[in-house]
Amino acid sequence: MKPACEYVSKEVLPAVRAIMAKRMMSDHNLTQTQVAAIMNTTQPAISQYKRELRGRRIRSLKDDPEVISMIGEIVRRLVTGSLAREEAGREFCSLCRLMQSRGIIPEEYRCYAEG
Repeated sequence: MKPACEYVSKEVLPAVRAIMAKRMMSDHNLTQTQVAAIMNTTQPAISQYKRELRGRRIRSLKDDPEVISMIGEIVRRLVTGSLAREEAGREFCSLCRLMQSRGIIPEEYRCYAEG
């Protein structure tokens, strides 16, 4: 049995990070190096997100306007500095709960922990 968080970290989070990286570059004109610094990762990882070598489930997330809107708001707050990287984890938990409620995360991987 695979726990919910393991499924999300392997299948969903890379797609979210790919969308975030692309939005930071396109909407905020940031370089891959700048995005990597904000996202606390490497420039090669951002390059892979950009080319969709990581985050292949991106299409299922793009189809949900509410999820995309929430990701956009997290990106905006990270880029403007109104959301500290240390606090971003709570936002990801909220995003995960939204994806669970929208059926993006399969029922067998739903997490029922309180957030």
